[in-house]
Amino acid sequence: MFSNELWQKSGVSTYSIDQSIRFNDPDNPKLGKTFSGAGTEETWTFSCWIKLGVETSNNRRMIFSAGSAGSNYGGAEIGSAGDNSLEFYNYAGGSYAWRLVTTQQFRDPSAWYHLVFISDTTNAVSSERARIYVNGQRVTSFSTASYPSASYASNFWMGTTEHEIGTSIFTTQNFDGYMAEIVNIDGTAYGPENFGEYSDDGIWIPKDVSGLTFGTNGFYIDGRDSSDLGDDESGQGNDFTASGLAAHDQVLDTPTNNFAVYNILYNVGDV
Repeated sequence: MFSNELWQKSGVSTYSIDQSIRFNDPDNPKLGKTFSGAGTEETWTFSCWIKLGVETSNNRRMIFSAGSAGSNYGGAEIGSAGDNSLEFYNYAGGSYAWRLVTTQQFRDPSAWYHLVFISDTTNAVSSERARIYVNGQRVTSFSTASYPSASYASNFWMGTTEHEIGTSIFTTQNFDGYMAEIVNIDGTAYGPENFGEYSDDGIWIPKDVSGLTFGTNGFYIDGRDSSDLGDDESGQGNDFTASGLAAHDQVLDTPTNNFAVYNILYNVGDV
């Protein structure tokens, strides 16, 4: 099981996250951008911290997505199978080009989870071409596991189609909850150690990402400006446009300042 106590104390880092962005499903919230030129579609890394809110009406909570409506799209979401699993995939031409669906379920509304999704399709090893990490640990147990072909270009992420954070590009599949430290790396397959580290207590905690090489279409969204929640702090100028988000959606609940909430799983025995 992954640790749910993501912030205790650290003998390693004193890095603090001051705010997160709240995504409230009824508001149809999203951060959106279309890049003017394609990045490295074969190799990229997406990292973010999330804290779950309520389950949406269709049980699908999209973390990020991109593509064109109908035939070519992909991304990562929780709950597409209706079981709170985590899914990372590319759908092209009427079928899945590749797809990972975890056996692990993500249901704890009191925890901050750190997620890393890696596309590395130039890798000679098939199973290394798409990877998921949760709280610093690689996910290796899947109910569905098919991998990209060699040098597969995603046809969605890092392309010139619409990129959205917090919803699907072609239908309403909203994420409900909080996101912090939303990072995209164009052209490099970074492991989780670039975004977090273990404290002396063995807890996975965040570290400063501002010194990373983000690449041409890379970005770093931390929500520090409540009037411009999609502002890119990477230095690449890749600002996202906020929709269904307002200044009050900048909140103080973060991976380093985790607000207490009622945990509906407390009596279930599976946290």
